[in-house]
Amino acid sequence: MEPTVTTARAAEIISIGYEGLRSYLKRGLLGSSGILVPFVHRDSPAPDLSSVRAKWKRFGFVDLCLMRLAKQLIDLGLSFDQANSIVSCENTRDVFKQENIAGAALLASPPFYDFIVFSGDDLNHLPARLAEVGDVAVLVQLDRIRDYVRAEFERDRTSQPGVEV
Repeated sequence: MEPTVTTARAAEIISIGYEGLRSYLKRGLLGSSGILVPFVHRDSPAPDLSSVRAKWKRFGFVDLCLMRLAKQLIDLGLSFDQANSIVSCENTRDVFKQENIAGAALLASPPFYDFIVFSGDDLNHLPARLAEVGDVAVLVQLDRIRDYVRAEFERDRTSQPGVEV
């Protein structure tokens, strides 16, 4: 089973207050990314999964990486909706699922509501894309976010009771 942390510990790892995290979750942070859509009868309405995590009490590694990325993007000037659309994307989630993401980066262009995830061989195209974007871009190193969250998980495993393995 994947290790998880409580909501209070998740807020610490993300570097946001507990109530701030709960507010983000109620607003639909991460949307339905990484969640299997439930089966519904053809005559029944599909459930709204946009804020499904608002009721969660435990969070796993990939969700924490994405939440920390969202917090950093918001701190760098993106709106909640822009940051949430980036972290809700399955391509962004997939990067944090990989074992080796050395050098992985996310390039966001807030005025154009555009972003690109660079990892592996795609990193060769990063300088060209930076030149295209011009002077309005946000560059975030995804490997550092992953390393930070992993270090926090390891610290919890050895010293705190808030982690289930």
